[in-house]
Amino acid sequence: MKILVTGGAGYLGCWVTYELLQKGHKVRIFDRMCFGYPEEADWLKDTNVEIIQGDIRHWQEFPDLFNEIDVVIHLAGLANDPTCALCPITAREVNVDSTVELARQSSQKGVRKFIFASTCAVYGKGIGDWLDEDSPTNPISTFSQTKREAEEKLMILAHENFSPVIARFSTLFGYSPRMRFDLAINQMVSTAERQKRIEVRGGGNQWRPFLHVRDCARAITLICEAEQQKIHNQIFNIGHNSLNKRIIDLAQEIASVIHGTEIDVVRDDEDLRTFRVQFQKFITQFHFQPEYTIQKALQEITDWLERYPHEDPFFDKYINVLQFKKLRKIPVQEGGEPTAPLFIPLAKPVMGHEEEDAVIQAMRSGWLTSGHNIHAFEQNFASAVGAKESVAVSSCTAAIHLCLVEAGIKAGDEVITPPITWVSTINTLLNMGVKPVFVDVDPLTYNIDPRQIEEKVTEKTKAIIPVDLAGHPCDLDEIQKVADKYHLLLIEDAAHALGAEYRSQKIGSIAKRTCFSFYATKNITTIEGGMITLSNSEEAKYLRILATNGLADTAWDRYGRSAFLRPQELITAGFKYPMSNISASIGMEQIKKLHSFNSIRQRLATRYFYSLSEIDEITLPTVKDYVQHAWHLYIIRINSQKVNKSRDEIAFMLRQENIGIGIHFYGVHLHPYIQQVCGVRPEDCPTATKISDEILSLPLHPLLTEENIQYVVDAIKKVIYYVRHH
Repeated sequence: MKILVTGGAGYLGCWVTYELLQKGHKVRIFDRMCFGYPEEADWLKDTNVEIIQGDIRHWQEFPDLFNEIDVVIHLAGLANDPTCALCPITAREVNVDSTVELARQSSQKGVRKFIFASTCAVYGKGIGDWLDEDSPTNPISTFSQTKREAEEKLMILAHENFSPVIARFSTLFGYSPRMRFDLAINQMVSTAERQKRIEVRGGGNQWRPFLHVRDCARAITLICEAEQQKIHNQIFNIGHNSLNKRIIDLAQEIASVIHGTEIDVVRDDEDLRTFRVQFQKFITQFHFQPEYTIQKALQEITDWLERYPHEDPFFDKYINVLQFKKLRKIPVQEGGEPTAPLFIPLAKPVMGHEEEDAVIQAMRSGWLTSGHNIHAFEQNFASAVGAKESVAVSSCTAAIHLCLVEAGIKAGDEVITPPITWVSTINTLLNMGVKPVFVDVDPLTYNIDPRQIEEKVTEKTKAIIPVDLAGHPCDLDEIQKVADKYHLLLIEDAAHALGAEYRSQKIGSIAKRTCFSFYATKNITTIEGGMITLSNSEEAKYLRILATNGLADTAWDRYGRSAFLRPQELITAGFKYPMSNISASIGMEQIKKLHSFNSIRQRLATRYFYSLSEIDEITLPTVKDYVQHAWHLYIIRINSQKVNKSRDEIAFMLRQENIGIGIHFYGVHLHPYIQQVCGVRPEDCPTATKISDEILSLPLHPLLTEENIQYVVDAIKKVIYYVRHH
């Protein structure tokens, strides 16, 4: 048979691989190798062994992993109580989620047997004196709880051609090519030999079953070779009745052999884990008898300690929890563990039951597209930003387009805009036949530099579209001076700036036209949507007509409860840009929460400032004293002269650490298509060109916790420290 062994280079895996090869099987090892290759393993150069280095959480990266595999022996996992207690989220991801996904994939690929390495620790504080496979489980540690949860989920996957088998191992002991000294017997022997003492915690009266690691490997091989119907969806306790021991008795047995050893019973909290296990089912079915005694293991371990007199058995590579702590300090790119146990998204919408109720109510009203919520949302939004009028539309892109059309801007005209913007604005201009003229950005705020606008104005220039990048308002006074001087329309792109203020005035109440976005990641959302704010009622009315196909009224006006039936009248050539009634119903609830959302964003941004301020390799955002920032984004800048890796390399490393990051934005003027169509060169906007390769957005949204922020900070420090020293 060809057998896939996950964790095949581990403490138990080394001997499982050896036993399988002795039986004539071919073995494919899938192992992260976080403890290194087991150099003492005899099979390392065996031609019947194939080694694939990888993490079971990312098995999808290895599409050929299950090719020609008959049996999967799943040993890989986060082992023992202290290691799992460090990060229960990671423990569940590794021991439960990855196990179940691996089993599902095994089943789909035609694997017939899936042997899962569980533990007798699932019995926890044993209910009864002797515990067999039918006894109730009572796991009390994260390690045992995750193993039991995985057991339950695996057994549900069983079908005629796929047989999960649960192997509940005793506590292992003895020599292995990948040695461990955090297992009870191995630890006791090593401390007795090196320190002449054995520490017994938890009182010592707790029971544990023990089994030599080679006997356990032999037991797994027996299950692997058994007829499928005899093991189908079965649970087996793996061990022997004679090897149930009380911890204090075990310590005394070892001390009696290693002379001069003192036993120190620590009177700390009682260890609630005590289980005396019955192994008769496995013994009877497989005629299993252990070949290795505790006394033989004592000699094995003593020989190892004598063979390596300068090797510290308490060093991290022999102690799982210490190695895991070490891995958390190493970038994933170098084989380490992710800083954040779960992915932290860059942005995330915040929805509650209020939005759900509002949507349901709108749906039940029958008014899904047009409806009364739209006008109500427009009024509430105008009030929130201090505008006289608001026009709700389908997106911020639509808002900008409508403002351009309403102003009579046409093919052949020019519009000034910064290159650090989202491409939709440029697409809109190009589709209108309008030429985008790029003005470089301020090196501190990354907003359009007002000092450079005037030199780009020509007789064809009709408008300026500045962008309030990340939520920091542009210098509107200076931009307006240029606009007034040359009779240009100022259309403020405030997609990021809802809730921001400029010189104590709310954004939305200053420029002649201000356009907002309610995309899913924005400070509030309507899923998709946008808004135009302005001061003139007649102009607002015309914008609404443009947004509804150029018709004089909407479906709500024509068919609503109070409507007056009359023929539809086309006023002008318009567009289908209206906001839906359902989107507006969400907006009605979201606008109520804007202040609280932005307050959280401000607090999180402040937290970043305090935590990242001492890292020389990055530049933090600049906030001018005349603005109130909306903190849609928190953009840092990688100081390229101080690091030997590119922004993209650092971004990739942070992504591996489970940190969602973004680039806002890569200069539009750097896209080959734009360079070809607009005749623009990178050197035309040198600041925008430089920062395009240096800026990086960090996670920022109201659902982030203090712990999330700390993970982001730790990940940045970890990656920068690595870059600094390599």
